[in-house]
Amino acid sequence: MKKNMTLVEEISELDVELLKLLARRSKLLKKTRRRKKEGAGTDSISNEKRIRLAWEESATKFSRDPRLAHQMFTLLQDIEFISRDDAEDQNSFGLAPNTQPVNVDITGPAALCPTQIWIALAAANGVECNLTGISTAHPVSDLVKGFNQAGARLSWKGNDLFCKESKALDFADKVIFAGNSEFNVYLLALQAAASHGTLKLTGGSTLKDADLSAFRNFLPQLGARIAHVIPRSNGLPARLECSGIIPETVVVPENLSEEAVIAVLVAATTWKANVTIDLSQNAAATNALAIVDPIFESAGIEYSIEGTSCAISPEEPDFPVYPAITMDPTICASILAYPAFAGGKVALRGTWPLDTAEGDAVVALLKSVGLTIAIKPDSIVATKPERGHSTDAVDMQNLSSNYFPLAMALTCIKAAATKSPVELPAAPAGTSVEVIESFVAQANMLLEDNKVHPNADIPHAKIWTSPDAFWTMALGQLAFINRPLQLSNPGTITDLMPTFWMFYNTLPEPTMVRKPREEMSGDKPKRRRVFADNNSRGRSAD
Repeated sequence: MKKNMTLVEEISELDVELLKLLARRSKLLKKTRRRKKEGAGTDSISNEKRIRLAWEESATKFSRDPRLAHQMFTLLQDIEFISRDDAEDQNSFGLAPNTQPVNVDITGPAALCPTQIWIALAAANGVECNLTGISTAHPVSDLVKGFNQAGARLSWKGNDLFCKESKALDFADKVIFAGNSEFNVYLLALQAAASHGTLKLTGGSTLKDADLSAFRNFLPQLGARIAHVIPRSNGLPARLECSGIIPETVVVPENLSEEAVIAVLVAATTWKANVTIDLSQNAAATNALAIVDPIFESAGIEYSIEGTSCAISPEEPDFPVYPAITMDPTICASILAYPAFAGGKVALRGTWPLDTAEGDAVVALLKSVGLTIAIKPDSIVATKPERGHSTDAVDMQNLSSNYFPLAMALTCIKAAATKSPVELPAAPAGTSVEVIESFVAQANMLLEDNKVHPNADIPHAKIWTSPDAFWTMALGQLAFINRPLQLSNPGTITDLMPTFWMFYNTLPEPTMVRKPREEMSGDKPKRRRVFADNNSRGRSAD
């Protein structure tokens, strides 16, 4: 180390050395995950068990904090480091949107949760149907792959998903990949529970660190049990053993998540038995029933709801050929908010989820920043009135944590427009203060006294790393305040809206149509001949 270093400089230098060691560890870890025939590795699961046990034993000598022994290990196992060559060639993703008033008229993204439910129902019933204009986001495409591994006949054509007639699903002795979605795990595992057999569930890095303990404790009610492959883990990979014996009444415990409750209701329609789902102990009962009720009605499923119980009959459903799916309020809220940053108008074609708690809360959120919202049977339109912004806090009541990044971006535009501090919306539990501070700093703003203060010249990262897709969308809006901004990981958005950058980069009037790639001739685009309308030959052009 250099002499006369400050404490900050010394810590920073140690951090660089630590990162170099972690990068070296990552390189060695890849070798342990090679197949035997590639020469270096043995069994990857066995290696990970041994590495984990050694880590946990060593961690207790340095700290009693369980996060060092467990969460830190999982994080280090999943982080992918780039090579030195890649680091030198790496370019950040610049966000410099066109600041003219927007004029957006596109089809609203379809809701992810209803899409996943329709896919599960279509796969289970093996009927011919078409889901048109749906999202190809990772949770959806991963669920399609998972059901196809179990024998479904689902295929893509653009943004349309076609389901062909097929035999009953067979999960026995299969390895099913669920991606990074807990909802996918619940939908796949609960459908498999109705048949005798054993399967293995695998997933991405998020599910490796997931806590599926509540779901694990619930499964014995269905004559099934789940065993985690990695010791002391509550996530995937895991083996699911099913007896195929479903009771007449299933009592959903209070600690089961809303996604798991929804999956229980959906799977129960595929169990081919008279079954009653008792939701009286679970606080998510009302929301879960509100989500599945219109879908069950449309799918022709025989069911009845009494209070917090849902009785399901095994009759064959009258499945529609073209199921209707409402817009996704989480994604659409961000798109509808653009007039708050640039002015203009956004029109999304499709069915807005009217008379739902979430749909109404999103409208209240958008109105709290001065937007005018008009809802029609086939569209929703947001426009920016002339009166401009106020310093009132953004209304985020009754909305989930997924809306917080958008609420933060809207708070920043209020502060920038009024040149006054604006109160911070209530941060959901578990939200990192460091993330909030670094986010507002990207707009040259300061977080102090629970308010966002504009025009603050404070240090901030030249290249920002987004925690997830919702923060990525919000940073894109922040670039209207302070452009250009630099993003290190634009790919996070593919988990939510794969076409987002196509939308963003063609503002103010997005086309949502990919440009055809130019044919290449060597290192240059192939020269093309241009013909005039009168069929006379024009000059060749590059």
